[in-house]
Amino acid sequence: MDKKEYMLAHVEAWRESGLTQRSYCHRAGIKPATLSYWVGKSKNQQEDLVGFVEIERSMASLENNYEITYPNGVVVRMGTNSLKELSALINLY
Repeated sequence: MDKKEYMLAHVEAWRESGLTQRSYCHRAGIKPATLSYWVGKSKNQQEDLVGFVEIERSMASLENNYEITYPNGVVVRMGTNSLKELSALINLY
């Protein structure tokens, strides 16, 4: 693992930890300024990746279209494979 991979792994671990940069660095044994530098560098890399991504739709996703009509007249139409999302919308009213 080269230094870039090593530090980006630390950036990801810090983000998932919920700790402050200072606390994370103390536990991980790295300098706060070093982590801060790589956090900024990773943000710049993410900004470079912003753009459009082609998404392919499978036939299964085309078949699961739902329509929910609430008592107040609001109609929600959606296509999903997630029963959890569908259940949340049904229970919304």
